[in-house]
Amino acid sequence: MFDEIISYIARTNLFNFIIFAAIIIYLAVKMDVKGKLEASKTNVKNAIDESLNVKVESQTRLSSIKESMAHIEEEIEAILAKSEENAKLVGEKIVQDAQKNVLVIRDNAEKAIENSHNILKNDLIKRATFASVEVAKFHILNELNNNQGLHDQLIEESINAIEGVQL
Repeated sequence: MFDEIISYIARTNLFNFIIFAAIIIYLAVKMDVKGKLEASKTNVKNAIDESLNVKVESQTRLSSIKESMAHIEEEIEAILAKSEENAKLVGEKIVQDAQKNVLVIRDNAEKAIENSHNILKNDLIKRATFASVEVAKFHILNELNNNQGLHDQLIEESINAIEGVQL
């Protein structure tokens, strides 16, 4: 009887196993497990390929950056040299402009001095003329007041000059 029970259990287990396998196969076919596995496999492969492409691009960029960094000192030195050259040119231009401005200012100052000199000279001549006229007036009046004969003679000459005028 023990053998029969074991045989029964074995047959039941075998039957259950066959049913279970059939259900799994049916579900695998129905769910397209193979297709999904292939799709997942393709997705993983694509992700790996994309990662490799990104890696290659990154390595290319890295080598490009390393190459540019290798020449950066030279570029900096070239920029500094060009900047110094430009600064010297600008400095020379500033000095030239300043020298031109100095000449213009000096010429203007000389003209201003000459104009001031002429103004002072004309003022002195005017003052000297006025003083000379005043001194001459004083001497004439003094001479006329002190010399009555001269005074009378000048009056007579003035009268004769008036009489000689014809209208």
